[in-house]
Amino acid sequence: MKVFNAMEPLVAEAINENWSEYSLPCKCEQCKNDVFAITLNNLPPRYVAKETGMAYVRAQYFNKQMMANLYVKIAEAVKIVAKNPQCDNMKRS
Repeated sequence: MKVFNAMEPLVAEAINENWSEYSLPCKCEQCKNDVFAITLNNLPPRYVAKETGMAYVRAQYFNKQMMANLYVKIAEAVKIVAKNPQCDNMKRS
């Protein structure tokens, strides 16, 4: 049986599209992955087993409020990572 969290590609897409705009002391891949993981941990998972399930979840996120909620969770994750980056770039400083 194969299922996946349909939120993963939605969150990744939202982060990637706006990555240059986030206020972080470091924008390395580790910091990006930390923002991604924290965001996913603070959103309810939406598991699907078929591509049609993914399309359904994606369609729900055309709702402006649903999208706003997603961006709020990303912003919260950015603040957490900005305050305490775990990457090697910032640990050396």
